[in-house]
Amino acid sequence: SPFSLLLSLSVSEENGEKAEKETEEAAEAEEPPQLKERKKKVKREQKTVSDGGFDFWNELEIQRIKFLNYLSRNFYNLRFLALFIAFALNFILLFYRVSDSPPGEEDILEGSGVFEEEEEGSGMEEAGGEEDEEEGPVYFFLEESTGYMQPSLSFLAILHTLISFLCIIGYNCLKVPLVIFKREKELARKLEFDGLYITEQPEDDDIKGQWDRLVLNTPSFPSNYWDKFVKRKVLEKYGDIYGRERIAELLGMDLASLDISAQQQEKKSEPDNSVLSWITSIDIKYQIWKFGVVFTDNSFLYLVWYLVMSLLGHYNNFFFACHLLDIAMGVKTLRTILSSVTHNGKQLMMTVGLLAVVVYLYTVVAFNFFRKFYNKSEDEDEPDMKCDDMMTCYLFHMYVGVRAGGGIGDEIEDPAGDEYELYRVVFDITFFFFVIVILLAIIQGLIIDAFGELRDQQEQVKEDMETKCFICGIGSDYFDTTPHGFETHTLEEHNLANYMFFLMYLINKDETEHTGQESYVWKMYQERCWDFFPAGDCFRKQYEDLLG
Repeated sequence: SPFSLLLSLSVSEENGEKAEKETEEAAEAEEPPQLKERKKKVKREQKTVSDGGFDFWNELEIQRIKFLNYLSRNFYNLRFLALFIAFALNFILLFYRVSDSPPGEEDILEGSGVFEEEEEGSGMEEAGGEEDEEEGPVYFFLEESTGYMQPSLSFLAILHTLISFLCIIGYNCLKVPLVIFKREKELARKLEFDGLYITEQPEDDDIKGQWDRLVLNTPSFPSNYWDKFVKRKVLEKYGDIYGRERIAELLGMDLASLDISAQQQEKKSEPDNSVLSWITSIDIKYQIWKFGVVFTDNSFLYLVWYLVMSLLGHYNNFFFACHLLDIAMGVKTLRTILSSVTHNGKQLMMTVGLLAVVVYLYTVVAFNFFRKFYNKSEDEDEPDMKCDDMMTCYLFHMYVGVRAGGGIGDEIEDPAGDEYELYRVVFDITFFFFVIVILLAIIQGLIIDAFGELRDQQEQVKEDMETKCFICGIGSDYFDTTPHGFETHTLEEHNLANYMFFLMYLINKDETEHTGQESYVWKMYQERCWDFFPAGDCFRKQYEDLLG
C-alpha cells in the first residue's frame, strides 16, 4: 500500500543516515590523537578571533557613544574654555610690534650707525628720497625676552581650534536633534491644524515654507517628532473634502499599505543586512531637508564661523580677536543688547536705505552747483577736489557728511561772500535737518526702543513666573492671605510637572483604555485646545464659592 511504501522509504533513509554517521565516527576514531587535537585547537582559535573582533567593534562603538555624550554634557563648559583661551591669545597679541627690518636685525643696524649717516645728508636728498622711496615689507613679530610666548601662542592656537571643532560636534549631539524636532513639530501642527499645503499655500517669498514642502512626501517624516501618525490624521481630516488620493500623493502615502487586512496577508521578509540595502534605505530627500534646516540655524552658523576664524588664526594670529565677541553671545544681558539691533532689523535696513537715497539727492545737487566748495587741499597750487566725479562725491557725503556733527557744511569751504551763499545756506541747513536730526535720530530711536521693549518683555515674563500661577493665572496676592499660600498652591494643587506627566501618560496610553475624563482631555489636546486648563479657577476659589 502507499502507506507501507512511505514507511519503508523513511526507514531506509534513517538507516542510510545512521550508516553515514557510523562511517564518519569510525574515520574519526582511526585518526591519530594529534590530528584531533589540532582540529579542535583550530576551531577554538577561529571562534576566539571572531568573538574578539566582534567585541572590539562593540567596545569601539560604546566608547564613541560615551565620548559624544561627554561632549554633549560639557558643551557649555567647552564654550567657556574656548573663550578663556581666546582671552589668553589676545593677551599675548598685545606684545606684537611692527618693524621695517626682520626680527633680530634691528639691533645690528642701530649699532652700525647706518641711520646716522643717512640723516647727515642734505635736505634736497631727503625730499627726493621721500618722493622716490617705495614702502618696503613690514614685519610683525612678538617682542619678548623670555622666549615662552611664541610657543605658548602656537600651542593655545592649536588647542583653541580643537576645542572649536569639538564644540560643533557637541552642538550636533545636544542641540541639532532639538532643532529638527522643533521644525518637524511646527510643520506637523501647521499641516494638521491649519491645513498648510492643502487648504492654503505658503507665500512665494516664504523660503522656509517652500523648503519644508520638500519633506512632506518622504517616508522618514516625522522622525524626531513624537506623533508618528500625523500623516494619517491629516488624511482622515481632509481626505473626504479634498480627496484621499490627492492628499496621499502630497504626503507620500500608499493607500494600499493602510489596509490592515492586506498587511496581515503579506509575509514579512527577512531583513537584508548588506551594505547595498543600507545605502538604498537612506532617505535622501529627508537628509537634504535636514541639512538645510541645520545649516540655516543661527547657532550652528555661528559655531562654523567661530571655527573658520580659529583656522584663519593660524595664518594670521589677529583673527583670534574675533573670538572675543563670544562674550556677547554667552552673557544673556549682552545678548539682549545685540538683539536690540536685529529686533527691528527690517525697519532699520529700510531707514538706512532711505538715508542713502537722501544723501544721494544732496550729492546730485552738490555735483551740479557746489563743486568748487569741495576743495580739501591747503595748497592752492594743488587742489584736492572731492566732487569732480559722482562716485567720489557720493562717498565723501556718506563718509564725512553723515559723520559730521553739523552736517556737510562743517566739512567744506565757507560760502561767505560767494554768489551762491544763500543757496549754500539752504543746502547746509536742510542736510543737517533731514539727515542728522531726523534720519540718524530715527535709527538711534529704533535701536533704543527695541532694547527697552526686549528688556520689558523679559522683566514681565520673570515677574509673571514669580507672582502668577502658570496653570490658572491667579496672582500670588490672592493666595498669600494665608502663610505660604502661593507656594503650597503651585507645588501641590497646580504643579506644572503633574500636568506634563498627565499629558505624557495620555500620549503613551492606548486610546481604547481612556476613561471619560481622559478621552475629553485627549480630544482637546489633539485639537491643541487648552480649555481643560483651569484658567482663573482653583480649589480654594471653588471652596469659597460654596461657602457663599
